[in-house]
Amino acid sequence: MVNRMKKDRKIKRATSEQQPLLSCRRVTKSYGALNAVDKLTFDVQAGTVFGIGGPNGAGKTTLYDVICGIAPATSGDIFLDGKSIVNMAPHEVCHQGIARTFQMNASFDTLTVRDNVMLAAHHGHMLKELPKFFFNDEERYRADNALDLTGLRDKADEIVSDLNLVDSKLLMIAAALATSPRILMMDEPVGGLVPQEIDQVEAVVRRLTEEKGITVILIEHVMRFLVGLSDEVMIMNQGGKLYQGTPLGLAHDKAVVEVYLGEGSSGQINAKPIKAPTLEAKLTNLDADEMFIEDAWSQDVASAARQLLKQYRAGRIYPIDYMNLDTLLGQRADSDKATKIARAAQGVMKAHNAGSSEAQPFELLASMLEEAHLTNSKRILATDVKEDKALMRAKAIEKAARAVIQGESNNLLGKQELDELKAALFWSVANNADPDSINKELHHE
Repeated sequence: MVNRMKKDRKIKRATSEQQPLLSCRRVTKSYGALNAVDKLTFDVQAGTVFGIGGPNGAGKTTLYDVICGIAPATSGDIFLDGKSIVNMAPHEVCHQGIARTFQMNASFDTLTVRDNVMLAAHHGHMLKELPKFFFNDEERYRADNALDLTGLRDKADEIVSDLNLVDSKLLMIAAALATSPRILMMDEPVGGLVPQEIDQVEAVVRRLTEEKGITVILIEHVMRFLVGLSDEVMIMNQGGKLYQGTPLGLAHDKAVVEVYLGEGSSGQINAKPIKAPTLEAKLTNLDADEMFIEDAWSQDVASAARQLLKQYRAGRIYPIDYMNLDTLLGQRADSDKATKIARAAQGVMKAHNAGSSEAQPFELLASMLEEAHLTNSKRILATDVKEDKALMRAKAIEKAARAVIQGESNNLLGKQELDELKAALFWSVANNADPDSINKELHHE
């Protein structure tokens, strides 16, 4: 967190002193009456990670298409290091230093990993009017370097169609890197990946920015990945800009919260407190302080707190991670936070918002979650025992009833079948005896 603050200060100084590497000015892309991108203006500084988020249909990929020359802008201008690129063809934009990856696999499936990257190194760096029949040493070097950066060197000779999803995404990044880009634009680089694979891609992106100084622009729906990497975030909605600023400010922007958590959610943050419903303690051995753990709000708070604690312990916690818990806690006043977990979570949020140490509040939260887990485990165990006995009785009744029906239909109904049915019916959940022991007593009589 300290390193990120230092980096943020460095970026702010660069913002005030340097010309932006990429600058979009009132960029618009229209399809008939629909403005997929609507008068969008923003700057991207060299050496930074610029994250773009927003719901489906917000215009994010269309913006990429316009910048890269795939879809010409209807109006507005785009500058790369002060030079307009708005009317350039896609290959010309690439040769200027902007490379892009796509949501779906955009590789040659029948070729090897190395061949794909070599082709990118050959054609993506500069215009080849007469392509050669061989790759030169400089192209081989850039291809090998890209494979090393993405961790694909060991899979260089594999056929692309045999790659798994994460390696296919890394291959697109490697091919883009082989063009020696100044800006790498990635469209949902971790879409469909599991957490371990997301961490793998995140490590690659960090290596590109921190070791190679490549400027990165990325679109992503996985918000933790987006804000964890980004120095600046822009949220789009309906073709326009909903938010632009630091990841820290993102979690506190009401418009963003409403877009991601649903209409009306932002209003609930500062709304009048919702009084907790009156609930009776279902178990006498439960602490009265925990009696609201059964209500939906308390369960949501416990779940959000548990997830936040997990991320804190992993040492990878970002401002966006606090948003869900903060929103939930904001729905009730402090006096209505009836559970120990909710009060401990409130302590964490207060420490976070005040910028003070969160170690002790998180330690208390962990203790409350563990206590609730143990209490809940006892409750479940007790409930399961009762449910098991009830299930045993129901099965015994069903079995005995079937025997009676079968015996009657075959004219073989006797005292034993009736006694077994009586035993099952007389056996209660609270009774320690099972149907077999009662049945033996009935026969003994």
